[in-house]
Amino acid sequence: MAGFTRVARIALRTPRAHRAVREFKAQGRQARTIGDFARAASAYEQALALSRPDPRLSIHCGHMRKEAGHYAEAEAHYLEALRYLPGDAELALQLGHFYKVSGRIAEAELQYRRATRLMPGWQVAENELAGLKAGGWRGFASAPADQPYGFSLAATPAVDAVPDFALEASKLAAVETVARLVPKLAPRLPEDLLHDHREHLDVRRLGRREVGFWGVRRTVRGVEAIRGFCISETPIVELQLLLNGLVIHRAPVSGGHVLKFERDPDRIRKYVFNSWFDFSGFEHGMHAIELRLRDIEDGTRSFHDHVVIAAPVLESEYPDSDTLVNVDPADPRSIEEQITTRPSVIRSAKRSLLPGGVRNVMVMRTDQLGDMVASIPALRRLRDLLPEAHIVGLLTGANAELARTLALFDEIIVIDFPDDPIERRRLMSLQAQEALRQRLAPYEFDVAIDLAQSNVSRDLLPLSGAKFIHGTGGEDWPWLQGDFLFSTPDRWNRMDMTPHSTKVLALVESLGALLKTEAPVIRRDDLSRALLDEFGIGAGRFAVLHAGARIAFSRWPHYGTLAQMLLDRTDLHVLMMTEDAAMRETLPAVLLTNPRFTLVTQRTTFDQFDALISFATVVVGNDSGPKHLASLRGTNVVTLFTARINWAEWGQENVGSIISRRVPCAGCAIFHDPEECGKDFTCIRDIRPQEVFDAVARYI
Repeated sequence: MAGFTRVARIALRTPRAHRAVREFKAQGRQARTIGDFARAASAYEQALALSRPDPRLSIHCGHMRKEAGHYAEAEAHYLEALRYLPGDAELALQLGHFYKVSGRIAEAELQYRRATRLMPGWQVAENELAGLKAGGWRGFASAPADQPYGFSLAATPAVDAVPDFALEASKLAAVETVARLVPKLAPRLPEDLLHDHREHLDVRRLGRREVGFWGVRRTVRGVEAIRGFCISETPIVELQLLLNGLVIHRAPVSGGHVLKFERDPDRIRKYVFNSWFDFSGFEHGMHAIELRLRDIEDGTRSFHDHVVIAAPVLESEYPDSDTLVNVDPADPRSIEEQITTRPSVIRSAKRSLLPGGVRNVMVMRTDQLGDMVASIPALRRLRDLLPEAHIVGLLTGANAELARTLALFDEIIVIDFPDDPIERRRLMSLQAQEALRQRLAPYEFDVAIDLAQSNVSRDLLPLSGAKFIHGTGGEDWPWLQGDFLFSTPDRWNRMDMTPHSTKVLALVESLGALLKTEAPVIRRDDLSRALLDEFGIGAGRFAVLHAGARIAFSRWPHYGTLAQMLLDRTDLHVLMMTEDAAMRETLPAVLLTNPRFTLVTQRTTFDQFDALISFATVVVGNDSGPKHLASLRGTNVVTLFTARINWAEWGQENVGSIISRRVPCAGCAIFHDPEECGKDFTCIRDIRPQEVFDAVARYI
């Protein structure tokens, strides 16, 4: 093209050619004015072909091709101009613009720097270089000496940015040190924590997601807790529950609580609801539900969803769950009164996931031959873990024959579970599902496990009717009782690096760990009872009441009453520990003056504390670290457990008892915001001193 242009310029240097050049330039300007950059470029190029070498016209051609997105042609024009104007700062700037627009940042930086050398102090070019830096560009070579870091700390965009992090980081010497730090962990200034809360309704508890005929749906059964809060500028006064448009329940709300970190606490407040309601009297099936919050001006805010009302579950079927609460519909008392007046639950700390043992196990591998081959190490391990169990393989025809040669299953059931090419998933009709359910029911499986890591077969598990179903988890299967997630992603492509056989083996190993819960008892031979001398205990037996806990609202409020009962009814010395010095003012004089009572409010050494726990006849405490230490040392311990988390997860495992209360809102997981309870923590407050004394008496 360049050669043709030169020939044309030599041949057409005539008055007529000059007129044509003017006309083409005029056409180019006109097309440029209306934004038709491709046509403008074509017109300018025709003018250029009829002209002597004209670097300015070449630049115009470059601009138009750049605007039209024709980057290769644009670059050719700019470079042609550069042959004639190598010292032109403006051209260097325009080349920088071109390379920046076309995404060639290194070359853009080079041209902007040429512009600053050709015209020192030119602010326009300096600003362009600063813009590249602000955008994060640092080049491919080492950072310049005036920028010791590989990035600009002050310009790093981050939601949780620390205002003074750049200053802190600037004190660090090495690039490697700074790059390995985590800015979001650094403390923020108090004013940076403040923000303006918006009005909204937050529903924290309304049934649970269960799998059923309607899919995975919000499901309510019997007595349920309807819990949450509303943030509102107008005071909220009432919660209304509507089913299919019918108001079925009204309850007051508590509040307004001051919002933490609210910039203007007088503008907006938090209003909490925690209402217990019995759905037993309503027809089972799918219903439209609405939670409506009414304010003092009769305005409303609503939450809408669909729920499945299902049959209540008996407490006796799941004795370890504190969330299931059955009430008597014939009892004239309110649901709340029935629940708060019932006795607490006292359970042994020794427990097992399946106390009846594992007799029958169903193992699913309903996919392809390669999947079965990859599962052989896991199947062998399962047989080692459960040597006495009857293991039934639920398989497809693709892997059944291989399975028969392995001698790892006591029985094999082959099902038709085809992969549908249209829906791109495995399908089974409702009639076939019912037939399979009936076929599996007589086995009364204790455990069913799906070895597939993908989602091809997980939804078959409920048809097993097993007491415990286990598989690779995720948010699509909230009903799994054993939810195991394991991955080792490649850092760069995020694909798993662990062989499939190892992942399946890990799934089975996790089941083995669940079925064989164990915790050691480790005593110290180096502890001396002399460490107890300063506490006035002497050589006799004593009880430790540990009244403290990091989470204040999880502290049982009746330790003083229990201490007096132990003094009156036993020969134990009672030592009460707390870090709250003000507790002394709350205890009666008759207790404080008893020679068999000691109140410890100062921090002890760890060895003293360990000795108190280890030599005690019994320890009574909240859900906190000391009860775990007592269990580790083999000391009988009675734990008073708030229902905010599950006692089965965080209760001690070796010896003693765990006391808790059944409440529909168990599992609230409240931590930083105690005002969200709405029930004054009845789950810990209503554990009665007599119940605790009776539990302690077992170990005296």
